[in-house]
Amino acid sequence: MNYLKIFFFSIFLISFMSKSISKDFGTEEEAKNMLNRAVNLINYDKAYALNIFTERTGGFNFKDLYPFCADDSGILTGHPFNVGFDLLDFIDSDGKNVGEEFLKVAKVGKINKVTFKITYPLDTIKKKDKEYIKTALVTKVSDQICAVGYHNN
Repeated sequence: MNYLKIFFFSIFLISFMSKSISKDFGTEEEAKNMLNRAVNLINYDKAYALNIFTERTGGFNFKDLYPFCADDSGILTGHPFNVGFDLLDFIDSDGKNVGEEFLKVAKVGKINKVTFKITYPLDTIKKKDKEYIKTALVTKVSDQICAVGYHNN
């Protein structure tokens, strides 16, 4: 009988821990929902949308998810940390030009994926330096290339 109690307690504990860990990162489905909301807002009022994305307000700050946009040349026009950054300068640790890939796959009415590696400096997203694999859902709306990225690990 004790083994049964220990088994069920272990299952409960593992389930609880996995749910608390998963709360830190958004899922692919949550990222897709946010991207669709972002596209709708850009279609309604582009300047307002880019401002909201930069300020991470209006419901566009959920877990670790946020939308960001760049113009056709790759300059970030709406981003919480890097407005003005040239996406073409974004090269991951494997040498992949992530910004170039964003520009290449962005299509109006379609959502495509770009997977890349990213390391966050200490205390920005987590408490230690760690390289993450991230996938960005990318689309084109108006004259903007927009994306929402989620972590794979």
